[in-house]
Amino acid sequence: MLRKLITGTAAAALAGTMLLGSDASSYIKTMGSNVRSAVRQEISVEFELDRIRHEVDDLLPEIRRHLKTVASQTVDVKDLERDIASREASLAQQKDAILTLRKDLEAGHSNYTYRTVSYSRAEVEADLAHRFASFCTAEDCVKRDHQILTAQRDTLRANQKKLDTMLSRKQDLAVKIAQLEARLRQVQAAEAINSMQVDDSQLARVEQLIRDVGHALDVRESLLETEGTVLGRIPVETDSQPVESPDLLGDIDRHFSGPGASVEGSASAPPVSGPQL
Repeated sequence: MLRKLITGTAAAALAGTMLLGSDASSYIKTMGSNVRSAVRQEISVEFELDRIRHEVDDLLPEIRRHLKTVASQTVDVKDLERDIASREASLAQQKDAILTLRKDLEAGHSNYTYRTVSYSRAEVEADLAHRFASFCTAEDCVKRDHQILTAQRDTLRANQKKLDTMLSRKQDLAVKIAQLEARLRQVQAAEAINSMQVDDSQLARVEQLIRDVGHALDVRESLLETEGTVLGRIPVETDSQPVESPDLLGDIDRHFSGPGASVEGSASAPPVSGPQL
């Protein structure tokens, strides 16, 4: 399979060289660049945000590794500080003993007694020389340990600073991602609103139906009012004053019983003949 792949690649390269000549490499590079650009343009913003979020999450193992390194170095520094402090205390005791023996030898005695044990001057001098040599060796070790401690502290501070920088940058990245997500949601909401297609003709038809129904109701209300007036309904809806009933019989009596008026005269009046056909 690998042999076929190599053979096919070589054949394609040879064919491209034969067809395009020395410009084959330039054509291939340009085509590859165009393909990459086209692929990038097809990638959605949502996908890119997910990829960035995963990239930030992938920083966590590296941050944990630095945290472990800083924690280990912190413990090493504390242990070395305690060890140096202990040996410096021992050196102080050794120094006091050396100075005591030296002061005793300055007295010029031939024998010295320490805790009920008698020592000759030569024994005291030999012990003093041994103590002083051990003290110098231990003192040099402490000095070297101080140098090591200084180096460890510098390394620890550098790693702590690097860790703080990583944590700060990760936090900044998280904030920027959150801001991008908020902007994306706003754009998506705006796109959703813009993509809504409202049929204006349908709205116009509904509005016209509402106007038609209102007009029909107006007509029916007007018809009811007109029917009430024609059929002699009592208009209880409006304020009205009561009208007194006319005295019809009294008016007739007064009319015919006036001066020069008689019922008989009027009754005996000759009939009026109508037109003859």
